[in-house]
Order: sequence, then C-alpha cells, then structure tokens
Amino acid sequence: MNILEEQNGRITAGVSWARWSFTVLSIVVATILTNGQANAQDDGAKLFETRCYSCHNIGGGDKQGPDLKGVTERQSPDWIAEFVKSPTAMSRKDPVAAELFKKYAPTIMPDQSLSPAELESIIALIKNLTAKNETFVPSGARLSRAIVPADVVAGKELFTGQIHLANGAPSCNSCHTVNGVGALGGGTLGPDLTAVNIKYRDPELISILQSPNFPTMNTIFANHKLTDEEVVQLFAYLQNAKQVNPEANVVPTQAAATTDPGFLILGFGVTTLVLVGLNVFWRKRSHGVRKEMVRRSKI
Repeated sequence: MNILEEQNGRITAGVSWARWSFTVLSIVVATILTNGQANAQDDGAKLFETRCYSCHNIGGGDKQGPDLKGVTERQSPDWIAEFVKSPTAMSRKDPVAAELFKKYAPTIMPDQSLSPAELESIIALIKNLTAKNETFVPSGARLSRAIVPADVVAGKELFTGQIHLANGAPSCNSCHTVNGVGALGGGTLGPDLTAVNIKYRDPELISILQSPNFPTMNTIFANHKLTDEEVVQLFAYLQNAKQVNPEANVVPTQAAATTDPGFLILGFGVTTLVLVGLNVFWRKRSHGVRKEMVRRSKI
C-alpha cells in the first residue's frame, strides 16, 4: 500500500506540475500576443495621426476625404493597398474609386509611400476601432499651453512673416490668406484660411499645424516643423479669425481658383509709373544729345 500510495502521489504531482506549466505558458503567450497587438495599434495610431488624419477620420465623420470607419469591411486589403498606393490611377479603372474622387472633388488624394508593414498597422487600427465602435483621437493634438490674448497678435506676425518661423519655413501668407491680414491679402497657392477653424475641429487643426500632410506643405515642413509655441500662436490667430468672421465661407483644400484683383491693379499701376519714369529720363537724355549734335552741325 505504501508503494502504491507513493506512486499515485508522484503521478498526481506530475499532473499538477504539467497543468501549472501549461497555465504559465498560456499566460506568457497571451501576454506576448497582447503586447504585440498593442504595439501594432500604437504604431498604426502614430502613422494615422501623421500621415492620414489631415484628411481622414475613423468614426468622426467625413473631412477632406471619407471617414474610414468600416472601410475594411467594405473593401479587401488588396483593394485598399492599391488605392492608397495610387488613388488617381485606381480612379481611372475602378468605379468605387471614381465615385470617391467625384464626391470629394476638388480635393485629390496624393499617392502614399507606405510600406506593407505600415499599411498593415493602419488597417489593423481601423479594424480595431471599427469593431469597438470607437473614434480615433490623436494623442498629440493638444496645445503645449493655454492661449492668452497676446498670442493672437504674435500669431498674425508669424502668419505674415513679420516674425520669422524658428526652423526656417516660409511664412504662411506665402501660400495662404486670411480676411484682414493686409491690404493686399496673402498668397493663393493654398486655400483661404479665414474659416479653417470652422472647417476643422480644434484637435484636427492642431494636428495639421503639428504635422501637415498636404502634399505641398509636407514637402516644405518636413524639415522645418513649427515649434510648440508657434503652433499655439498660429492656432490662436486662426481661432480668432473664425470669431471675427463667423460667416466666412469654408473653402476646399485646393489652391484658390482666382487671383486677388489688388495684385493686378498694383502691378498695372507700378508698371505704368516705371514706364513714365523711364520715358522722362530717356527724354531728357535724348534732348541733350540732339542739342549737342545740332550745335556741332552749325560750326
């Protein structure tokens, strides 16, 4: 009996040890998988915030492009990958893509240079938020400090170039204008920003100032990002523009279609004055030459 009891005890201990080992192993594997999924979600969120959020939401409604909530249920991963790689080319052969281009015109989505792993992490983020019925909220879309009245003035000076941007980017009015920015307004390469704070929610506008992903801006600001202080001041200025011009029209993200007539009038006036001045100058010079020639001919 003692031998049997000892053998049974060993068997029972072995089974218990095996169960305990299996449980521990299961916990370790689950933890690794969970951490891997969490890291993938974090990577996808960072990429979406810097590369997609300027034009797209997940669960927050349409922006310059469609809300991407549920897109992974409507389209295959291959379709999404092809569209992201070259939206314009896709729109020429796929009716769904063509309809998207028509709906969100005149804004045109540029080609995106995402690696397969980066695209996969963004798709995983969209799937996860869609399944949870949650909205994407950018982690960095917050101001570094509270706005004070002086920020509006400083923001206008940054916008117009009276104060140079710290990292060497051109002033905002090189491409954009805002009502009341000056007698001649600003540039027309980009859209009028008077109503930009109506067009975008505060987190969206802050995110754009921090990491602009529009084709031209992305090129210019890639190595010349705004400082946290500049983001605060420019945001304050654009927010004030909304308050001062509550009825301003929201314009698309495309460049303005017309040129400010003030520039044409000024250009015509300056050209006329230059021509008149040259005429006066050369008239006097010619008169002197002719006078000397006539004098010499009489000698």
